[in-house]
Amino acid sequence: MKRQWIATLLLAPTLSLEPSSSFAQSLFERPPTQVRIHNPESTEGLLNRTTITVVVPQDAGNALGALVLRQLPNLDQWDWGRSEPRVYFGDYSLRGKETSGLGAADVSESEEDLSIQFNPAIQPGQTVNVVFRGFNPQSSIYQWSTELMADGEDPVRYVGPTLRLNVYEQDPYR
Repeated sequence: MKRQWIATLLLAPTLSLEPSSSFAQSLFERPPTQVRIHNPESTEGLLNRTTITVVVPQDAGNALGALVLRQLPNLDQWDWGRSEPRVYFGDYSLRGKETSGLGAADVSESEEDLSIQFNPAIQPGQTVNVVFRGFNPQSSIYQWSTELMADGEDPVRYVGPTLRLNVYEQDPYR
């Protein structure tokens, strides 16, 4: 009887090492680290074409399901526009052939967070560009922290690079 009790105590830790499906999370083997922001028009008040580019590494191990940008404190909020973003694949280009419906964006009530969901998810080895059309806010330096999430259930949030854009005052002598 005593031996059975000791054997049970010794075997119990090894039996509980199997991961429970309730703890399963989606993750990257190598998360994307190349995230960039582009805005070809950098003067306040003018129409912009803000583009976010993400390179998903070939060895990422999972597709990119979502991206979140959180604007760092500033006097003004970035204008992401009112229409859904347009998406194209490949290197950043001013004339990239955009398609609607591949990404959906949601701006938080506080206008600090921009969440982008990809449908379908961006596969390893692909470069995706998400294009927003709005108006440049007042002149300042705008920065965002980034979070990237793998495709799947209960994704792990990976912290990405900080993005930065400058917006300049209008030149009164132009």
